[in-house]
Amino acid sequence: MALEQEPQVGPAYPYWAGWHTVGCAILFFGLLGSIGVSLLPAGYERVQTGDLPTGVAMMVMGVFGIPTLGMALVSICAGVRDTLRPPLLRVTATALVLPAEARGEPPQDEYGEPVSRDPPQPETVPFAAIRWVRRSGPRFNEELTIAHDLSTVELRIRQHMMRTADFDALEASLRAALPAAFLSAPPEPQAQ
Repeated sequence: MALEQEPQVGPAYPYWAGWHTVGCAILFFGLLGSIGVSLLPAGYERVQTGDLPTGVAMMVMGVFGIPTLGMALVSICAGVRDTLRPPLLRVTATALVLPAEARGEPPQDEYGEPVSRDPPQPETVPFAAIRWVRRSGPRFNEELTIAHDLSTVELRIRQHMMRTADFDALEASLRAALPAAFLSAPPEPQAQ
């Protein structure tokens, strides 16, 4: 009885914005929620003293501000989830496996409505389908642009979604697997 070999899985890189982005969301939503909570007693006091229009307006703004506290809590939970189990971008021996965050947003029509539910990038991009790869962009905000046959939209892997060392290691892995794809990349468009 022969044992089946599992396919070799290459390196995996966490692909999420990190706590700096989550912290901004927590601060923003928490600030809005706390302002909402503070407007409730002040508005109630205005109603009690006879300033009905201002008091009601403050209470309504307070009630609508309170749900943002829940959004701050959701942001905290998402940050903890992604810290413990981040979405991973994997490089296997024959393909690039993308997490949902790297697959892009579904295409939209001229009114901003989604045309379909499917993101423009597939979950797995075989190396055989990749036409070219280019690293471009300003320092600390670079991206790997990958043109492949499975989508009309170029795949963009953004550096700010990864640690710098992981982004460099991903590029090195792709250069080792696809040296010709980096050589056949068109030149970066010049800003005017």
